Amino acid sequence: MFQYKALRWSVHAPPGNPKEPSIGLVTLNRPEALNAIDVRMRVELDILFDQIARDDSIRVVIITGEGRGFSAGGDLRTEAAPLGALDEEHDFGAFGAYSDLANYFFNDLRHAVIQRAIRKLEELRAVTIAAINGPAVGIGLELATACDIRYASDRARLGEVAVPAGFVPESGGARNLPKLVGIGRAMELILTGEIIDAAEAERIGLVDRVFPHEKLLDEVFAIAGRIAAAPYLSVRQAKALVRRYWDHNKSPEGARAELEAVMEITRTGDCREGIRAFLEKRPPVYRGPSYRGGEQSR
Repeated sequence: MFQYKALRWSVHAPPGNPKEPSIGLVTLNRPEALNAIDVRMRVELDILFDQIARDDSIRVVIITGEGRGFSAGGDLRTEAAPLGALDEEHDFGAFGAYSDLANYFFNDLRHAVIQRAIRKLEELRAVTIAAINGPAVGIGLELATACDIRYASDRARLGEVAVPAGFVPESGGARNLPKLVGIGRAMELILTGEIIDAAEAERIGLVDRVFPHEKLLDEVFAIAGRIAAAPYLSVRQAKALVRRYWDHNKSPEGARAELEAVMEITRTGDCREGIRAFLEKRPPVYRGPSYRGGEQSR
């Protein structure tokens, strides 16, 4: 059986019904990196969502983070080397004249995997709940917006930081965020990278309820227990109907556009500068389409 390392997966009985384990708990498990989503976590999410989809005994899936946060988004340190954003090159093997091509291939693959995993999450028949126990930014926020329900700790901080970091929302963020908070507020969050607290997230509809930090998981499990106790087929069909209308603008063409956009952007000098600035803890200096007198943007 596959051994998860960047995730923890466990199945729990609902409160008050210990004989029927039906609540799955996915814990993002890289607390030393604030649960940033590296290559391994992307693959593990993709595998785990397939495993959950095959298990009809799972009625509710809760996703949370280990330690002090939900997820800091994509792990820029592991993304840096294939894009040429670090002095040292990541060793993919002896590709010789094909080394640049290999870098592009592995960069593109990491984005394809996370997008596929997010789509699998959205298509689960079980009800999905994000228990946002701290910072949730970038892909971390997009993971939460792909869930059916979002509950947050009063310590949560949320933001869509891809654009200021030299990237673009790539995992449904541009599709889901406007439906939750409205197109204008979504555009503002996406383009500025503003980080908002839990109270503001609840006010604008980004999260559904806010709980005291110490009580978050207990409260979420209590709600999950009520959902799990409802008639099985009624819950499945109710979710399917709500999702049918929610996903009216979800399409294979949209997914391809997201992937093509992020692949184009990750070939630019501005993307490399955004990664370097983040890792060096300094403001980025973006130069736009042309990097005259030095590195070219594409």
